[in-house]
Amino acid sequence: MDRINKAAYFVAFFIILQLRLFAGENDRHFSFRSIWIVRSSMISEEEIDKALIFAKKNQFNHVFVQVRGRGDAFYKSSIVPRTYLVRNLLFDPLSYAIQKGHQLGLQVHAWMNVYLLWSSIQNPISQKHLLIQHPEWVDKSLLSELKTEINPEYPNNGNDCKYLSPLVPESQTYLLTVLQEVLENYNCDGLHLDYVRFCDIEYGYNSIGCGKFENEHGVDPLELFTKGNQTLSGTKLDHFRNLWNQYRRDAVTDLIRQCGNLVLSIKPSCILSVAVKPDLEEAKKRYYQEWDRWLAEGLVDYVVPMNYDPSLRKFAHNIDIIHDNIPSKYLPGIVMGIATYNQDALDARDKVRYTKVTGFSGISVFSYDSHKNNLDFFTPVIIDINQ
Repeated sequence: MDRINKAAYFVAFFIILQLRLFAGENDRHFSFRSIWIVRSSMISEEEIDKALIFAKKNQFNHVFVQVRGRGDAFYKSSIVPRTYLVRNLLFDPLSYAIQKGHQLGLQVHAWMNVYLLWSSIQNPISQKHLLIQHPEWVDKSLLSELKTEINPEYPNNGNDCKYLSPLVPESQTYLLTVLQEVLENYNCDGLHLDYVRFCDIEYGYNSIGCGKFENEHGVDPLELFTKGNQTLSGTKLDHFRNLWNQYRRDAVTDLIRQCGNLVLSIKPSCILSVAVKPDLEEAKKRYYQEWDRWLAEGLVDYVVPMNYDPSLRKFAHNIDIIHDNIPSKYLPGIVMGIATYNQDALDARDKVRYTKVTGFSGISVFSYDSHKNNLDFFTPVIIDINQ
């Protein structure tokens, strides 16, 4: 059955099964019910209280609270500069969120953006920010590193975000130190990692990382995708291109593996989850995020596909790929992410129903902040999550 027909079949299947769901013939229940709470709601006790009370009132049992956004800290750190968004210098947002969350019976996960470091054309205010301290660790695109014409298969996507390079050993070590500090100093129930990937397909060309690959394999990655400047051809070129692509995937997986080891050594009860691109094939080939491998090797407790497309067909297509490529024994490790920021409540509700009837036992909503000034928006979504 081809992809389009299969997606259409699942949509029809969903319509039939949702009627059964309402008739009480389907007793599936989401055991993992989570909501993302963005850093803009982590700036004061009052804002945190509102978010966590909403989560408890609506029967969520996990919350992802964002405490690292753009290379900054919403917690006390001797490594990472404090965010400028929290004006009370004595206030520790993560500590307070854990204390309040535990009082409410919620499991609190420290949500941390990993490789994403900055997203403004203006430099950080703090001179302690890593972008200022170690610009040589920042990743580069193929376009920025080449003076010659490149293969049009890899166009510049216009993304101005600054990411740490997974291929720079020092940046990997730094990130592990950041995660270790949180694990050692905070009684969080989980670490939720985001942006554990390359910025896009044409990234990975930091000069340190390229030099490391060339030292190990004898080929400069910059030569693999140029036009008219290739020293390799045919099957040999294909071999090194595949090797380079896997090299990037392995670097990301290595950080996940080391993070898992940290959790086991410091706080084994801590849940390790990672937000991932929802199309498994695109995640692997475009963002070098091999999350099916993370599940198969037991490197994480959960992956959370950010299945945010407002189209039900595309949403179903991403689920098709999961069912086609991931053995059913690993499905309990998948928490389906559903957006509320880019669609109306009934469309989001339909995706909740679809997630349930296609066999997933975990769900996460992105995000509380999308409608925190109109919380009634969430009512139809939450009704179906809790049925």
